[in-house]
Amino acid sequence: MNKEEFEAQTLFKKLRKQQDLAQEFEQLRPNWQGSWIRFFSMLAAVMFLFWLYPDLAKQPVLYVVLIVILGISAELHTESKKINKRIDTLYQLLKSDD
Repeated sequence: MNKEEFEAQTLFKKLRKQQDLAQEFEQLRPNWQGSWIRFFSMLAAVMFLFWLYPDLAKQPVLYVVLIVILGISAELHTESKKINKRIDTLYQLLKSDD
């Protein structure tokens, strides 16, 4: 392998890595589908708990509020992980431009 082939191969690997990072960055873009799926799964979990423990409906509303708070915190945790991964990918993408 001569010098030109080596440089071409190195450039190709660098461009391929940048393309993979750009694609991963686009895949991590927030979308409405994930939020709705998590919302309905949280709602289904609340309904399942009411079905499993019917006495919860007779208890104070604090139990329901607690369940909703836990669901929202799970949603926030998932989104923050996704945002942090997207920031890391953007950093790698910008760092590889140097």
